[in-house]
Amino acid sequence: MQVFDDCTFHTLETGLVRTTPLEYPPMLSGKVPPEVLKSRVFKHLGFTNPDLILGPAVGQDASLIRIGNRIIVASTDPITGSVEDIGWLSVHVNANDIATFGVEPKWFLASILLPSGSTEHELERIMAQIDDAASSLGITVAGGHTEITEGIDRPIIAGFMIGETTEGDYVTSQGAQPGDAIIMTKSAAIEGTAILAAENASALQHHIEESIITDALALREQISVVKDGVIAFRTGFITAMHDPTEGGIANGIHEICDASNVGCTIVKEHIPIAESTQAICSYLNLDPLQLISSGSMLMTCVAKHAQDVIASLTSHGILASKIGVIEKDFTKRDLQTSDGIVDLVRPETDELWSGLKKINS
Repeated sequence: MQVFDDCTFHTLETGLVRTTPLEYPPMLSGKVPPEVLKSRVFKHLGFTNPDLILGPAVGQDASLIRIGNRIIVASTDPITGSVEDIGWLSVHVNANDIATFGVEPKWFLASILLPSGSTEHELERIMAQIDDAASSLGITVAGGHTEITEGIDRPIIAGFMIGETTEGDYVTSQGAQPGDAIIMTKSAAIEGTAILAAENASALQHHIEESIITDALALREQISVVKDGVIAFRTGFITAMHDPTEGGIANGIHEICDASNVGCTIVKEHIPIAESTQAICSYLNLDPLQLISSGSMLMTCVAKHAQDVIASLTSHGILASKIGVIEKDFTKRDLQTSDGIVDLVRPETDELWSGLKKINS
């Protein structure tokens, strides 16, 4: 047990007392802020290996590692906000990170942490979901770890996905250039909408039409962007790609700009938002642009080829929309609305956490 006050930190089990003033407030749920990553994480990365082509950085979805004449694309992501679809999501969310490089995911490992009191049936349910999702994408489950863990109240999965390619046969989130078109696939807040509906369908039914909830639950089937990423990359016109997860489309756009050292102008009315997303977000007073958005892919390309990329995606049944342009000024992050131009908000935390609390209150 830990007790915090203005000036001291006490660990009651060990008796350790630290009298140094607490200089930093607790961080919010969700992704650690970019400035904290830079100051507290990225300076502690162990031995420098020349075969690490792309390592930890703000806005990067995965790492690139050279092994012989092959390039390994490796990514890890946890699932912490969902219980009902946790196994299924763990595969797709990690596969999506590999797909942002235009590479197909191949190997998956998972650490499954279950709270005290969990049954064998619960573990098998999660594994069946992992099997289903992995089989649908041609992914092999190569290993992992399972345990009953004290101190948690819901299952948590930390997934690890691997893909492979050759030198230069990939794209990163660093390549966006001034004047490039910004394209997104599908619609905003796909994962967030599906989670809110799946975790709390009975509560929402008192306020939202059943057909809307059914549509929200169906968004689950759109969460994979493996096809989006591979098809777009094969056009040969993509300069950068990024998977907008926590913090939604808004945070994803900021991250691709951070990685490429550029700014942007986004047209809000050009961002597709599903009717079910709009309904749930309106009821819960959430911003759909700040709600976790696995299922959509953000990409940039030379402006004159934007319609070529959109046409290629559309021909494969994937909705694609041009939502803005890349600007040279790194500090320019504009959102054009019907009322004028405002700053594109950089979310402090994902709207999912607020939505779950509101439904359960």
